[in-house]
Amino acid sequence: MKKILLLVIIPFCLSGCYDYNQLNDLAIISGIGIDYENEEFKVTFEIISTKKEGETSGSNNTYYITSTGKNMVYAFTKASNQLDKVPYFEHVEIVVFSKEVALEHMEDCIDYLIRCERLRNEFYTAIAEDSAEDLISASSKDHPIVSSYLVQLLEFNQETYNSGYYIQFTKTVNRMLSRGEDAIIPVFKVEDDLISLSGLGVFKDFHLVYTFNNEEASVLNLLNNFNVESVHFDMACDHDKTIVIADYKSDVSIEPTNSEVLVKATINARISEETCGYDLKDADTYKTLEEEFTKVIEQKMDQVLKKLQSVKSNALNIGKNYYNKYRREDFYLWTKQNINYDIDLKINKKGLTFEVNS
Repeated sequence: MKKILLLVIIPFCLSGCYDYNQLNDLAIISGIGIDYENEEFKVTFEIISTKKEGETSGSNNTYYITSTGKNMVYAFTKASNQLDKVPYFEHVEIVVFSKEVALEHMEDCIDYLIRCERLRNEFYTAIAEDSAEDLISASSKDHPIVSSYLVQLLEFNQETYNSGYYIQFTKTVNRMLSRGEDAIIPVFKVEDDLISLSGLGVFKDFHLVYTFNNEEASVLNLLNNFNVESVHFDMACDHDKTIVIADYKSDVSIEPTNSEVLVKATINARISEETCGYDLKDADTYKTLEEEFTKVIEQKMDQVLKKLQSVKSNALNIGKNYYNKYRREDFYLWTKQNINYDIDLKINKKGLTFEVNS
């Protein structure tokens, strides 16, 4: 925590414009939660404490202010008026929307956030499965600043299941405003005081239309070529045993035409787990596994793309790709077409087996 506060304080010290007393006059807002309840917007600020050690509440890393209003302007203003310091928004790391906001009220929120001059548009966005207030205020000893913790979860997720997705607010807005494109926003949940990433929400225009679970989200990111490092695919064999592969390098393109959608992919993978008893010293084994796992990958991709077709979301920019190619403004033609696949899967054969001499 001391390191985090140091990083916040250093820019003020180097600028020569702030001493400690001036810094202590600021309410440094690190995260914002936005809910919609009883026909009003509810705004929650997560604020980093700048009290000196020994002062009242000095042991708390953050504190929270919540207020409501009939629109975003009133909600933000009333929350700011509860502060005994000057609200400082330039340190905001993430803005969290409740699911209700994401379903029905996103356009109003986006419009206000774009116009708010006090906010830098470099923050990330997220969706809370339930209350945004509950998520942004779910601090604990392990994650005292929730906003920073949420960003870290997204950044480090690419090293595990690749189900996270994080781009800055301006890019999210551009995707919502551009024809033939739609936004993707990560979804979090709080359960037993534990925060976890639960999937990815896809939009059509300004409305959340579907939430992919983590397994589906990793395939969505694979299709999107988004920082993919280890998407896992498994295949069952006899006696409830499995073999699992993980891609470590891939290149995927989605090419819509007037008659079909063609998904072309080159995927390099390695075996992560093998309990089926395959002979991994036999080259023919890999050929068989590549053929079988190609079917598995096609099935997983097809499930994700068919769901996007059903909700008519251009979260993968397929409509825009079609327009760029043919200059025809039929952004949803692909949602009525058949999808075909051309997947070149190679499973790494090196370093997978060894012998132990007795």
